[in-house]
Amino acid sequence: MYFKGEYPYDAVGKEMTEVVNCENKSILFDNFNADYYLSNKPNGEPFRNFYDKVKHYHTLFVSQARVVDPNADGRTGVVHAQRDEQSVFCYPDTASSRVGITAIAQKLEESCIAIVGLGGTGSYILDLLAKTPVKEIHLFDGDDFETHNAFRSPGAASLEQLQSIPKKVEYFSEIYSAMRSNIFEHDYFLNEQNINELDNCSFVFVAVDNGKARRVISEYLLKQSIPFIDVGMGIEIASNESGDPKLRGTCRVTLATDMVNKHLPLRVNLEDEDEDALYRSNIQVADLNALNAALAVMRWKQFMGFYLDQENAHNLNITLPLQSLTRSDSPQDWIDGY
Repeated sequence: MYFKGEYPYDAVGKEMTEVVNCENKSILFDNFNADYYLSNKPNGEPFRNFYDKVKHYHTLFVSQARVVDPNADGRTGVVHAQRDEQSVFCYPDTASSRVGITAIAQKLEESCIAIVGLGGTGSYILDLLAKTPVKEIHLFDGDDFETHNAFRSPGAASLEQLQSIPKKVEYFSEIYSAMRSNIFEHDYFLNEQNINELDNCSFVFVAVDNGKARRVISEYLLKQSIPFIDVGMGIEIASNESGDPKLRGTCRVTLATDMVNKHLPLRVNLEDEDEDALYRSNIQVADLNALNAALAVMRWKQFMGFYLDQENAHNLNITLPLQSLTRSDSPQDWIDGY
């Protein structure tokens, strides 16, 4: 347990040497330094969980404080607003701090992310990105949020929200702005005339269902040396002799960077042909959209150094009937003439 502040004393002014193990100047995360390391186990036994540990140290300190002030208490039961003026969150990210990964999460802070397309997969990408400390999130989509969108997007849209026919970017921006700032709405489609709006982004997620638009976006991003991930799903009805139809298909995540991009034409359909026609058949299911989005965000986090990456694969495919994940297109594959 770390302690920030001056050396703690008990109610009569005696140093609490039975609680303080040693002085330990440590940087736990940016702008937060600890001063002492505590060690005090009841009866020498290890704690069963973090709650018991925190409660124990709180009791040690508050019992001394209450000798001076009977109302002293370190537990307010209040969720505090964010005190860090530089943070994009409206309240502290205790999910990271409680497990000690704040410093790792800070690797994502300077990212300026664009999500092009807020359909089923794009909206789940937003849901996951909104919970990271990225500096900015730009939403690009010209469509309205309609009833069918509600059944393959995170959360639960109300009838009143659907009846108001909001733009997708407006609907999702309002939801996630309750948690964080710097979500920017662009309620139109990207094309050759406005594609330069991606210039200030450090990474782009492409979740569109149009081959021509995908080609325009990907070619521009490669030209500007902006890394991106393109996602896609190909789901169809599998008929059999018994007449019991089932769904089959794949979910794809393709990473393209300035260094590795030769695989893109092989993995991503850049023409408005068969794959896109299959995508537009609207065979999308929320769990597959969420799975596709989760794979995309996880791959981005590997790219950013948040997760360990031993394969450095630039193309991932989930095959539903086999429940298998295939990885391909690592930099070494292309060096070896794959």
